[in-house]
Amino acid sequence: MSLRIRTAAPPDATRLRQLILDSLPHLIGAEAQALPSAGGLPDDTLMAVGADHRLWVVSFSAIDAGAALLDGLAARREIRALLPWLRQAGLISNLATDCTLLILTPTLPTGAVELCRKGDLEWQQMRFLEVNGEIGILTEPCEFPPATAARPQPAELKPLDREPPKPTLTPEEEAFFQRL
Repeated sequence: MSLRIRTAAPPDATRLRQLILDSLPHLIGAEAQALPSAGGLPDDTLMAVGADHRLWVVSFSAIDAGAALLDGLAARREIRALLPWLRQAGLISNLATDCTLLILTPTLPTGAVELCRKGDLEWQQMRFLEVNGEIGILTEPCEFPPATAARPQPAELKPLDREPPKPTLTPEEEAFFQRL
């Protein structure tokens, strides 16, 4: 059987959410489980917990990376406030003390790498593929350039001559200064 693989248009929001739910073990680790939505989370976010008891907020958008970031940050703030309730309800273990934000978008906006480096979040670029008629997502982590490449290199300094060059005078100037 031959494989027919081609790029696909982004699916609708409901199908995208289902694809992400199906891909959770590949995104955040084996045995990852989605948790029921709590509070007023945006439609493009979900909560999940990994086998390592790490709590995740997954925010996604097939169109707007900025909206995925803002919705994810708002959802993470809300979930942080709900952590005691989630522990009491038995949805997460006592080992989960904070949550990590995972953002999935087709494009990486300017500054995404710096946000990942500085904040407690991960950003993955997703692409949509059709394999033998079935739509799937392919994700790639946000690449960090080497730290040394990001730093500007100092300019090469050249030593100055110790003695400044002596000005040369024209014969008329020389005669003028001799009369003084």
